[in-house]
Amino acid sequence: MRYVFLPGTLCDERVWLPVWKQLSLSARAYVPLQWANSLEEMLALTSDRTDPDGKNHLIGYSMGAYIAALWALTYPDKVASLTLMGYAPTGLSERELKRRKTLLEQLKGGKVDITAKAYLANMMLPEHSDEILPILTDMASDLGTATLRAHVQSTTPRKDLTAKLGQLNCPVNLIAARQDAVATFPAMETAHQQIKGARLLPVEDSGHMMMLEQPASVAALLNKLLA
Repeated sequence: MRYVFLPGTLCDERVWLPVWKQLSLSARAYVPLQWANSLEEMLALTSDRTDPDGKNHLIGYSMGAYIAALWALTYPDKVASLTLMGYAPTGLSERELKRRKTLLEQLKGGKVDITAKAYLANMMLPEHSDEILPILTDMASDLGTATLRAHVQSTTPRKDLTAKLGQLNCPVNLIAARQDAVATFPAMETAHQQIKGARLLPVEDSGHMMMLEQPASVAALLNKLLA
C-alpha cells in the first residue's frame, strides 16, 4: 500500500511539507509534476511513483488532482482511494478556457510576472498572504515561466470526469476550501452531486492553498480518510 501525493500548477513538494509533518502514513511517495512537459509525462511520472504490485491511495491537489483522476481511471485496479483537493472534475468553463489562452499568449510574450503579488493573490485568503506568499513566490521563481506554460498547456482542455469517477470501485473524496477562488465551493458541491458515492469534506478559513493555510485541518482529514 502506497500513499501518492501530487502537487498543483507551478508547485513542488513545498506545498505538501506542512501537511506531511502531521500525517501518520507510511510508504509515502511524491510525484514531481514540476519535471513534466506534457500530459503523457505527468501520467508516466505518476506510474513511476506508484506501487506496481499493490494498491495506491492517490492524493492530488489542484492540477495534480486532475492527473490523479486520469491515472485512477486508466489503472482502476491499482487504486485503493482517490482524494481530490481544490479541483472540481466537471471540466473547464468557456471563461476559464479563454483565461488560459490569454495567459499562454502572455507567457509566450514574456508579459507576466509569475512572482508578482497581484498574480498570486487569488490563491489564498488575504489574512494568510504574509505567511504564505513568500513560499509561492519562491516556488514560482525556482520553477519559472517554462514550467507554468508546460503545466497549463498539458492540462487544457479538461473533460468532465464526474460520470466516470462515479464508476470507480474505490472511495472518491473531495476536499474543498470554503473560500477557494479557484475551485469554488459551489463547483465542488456540484461535482460531489455528480460523482456517485463521493464524499465532500470542507476546509474552513482557507483559500486555494489549503495545505499551507490550514495544514492541521487538512492533515486531520487525510489521517481520517486514509487510516
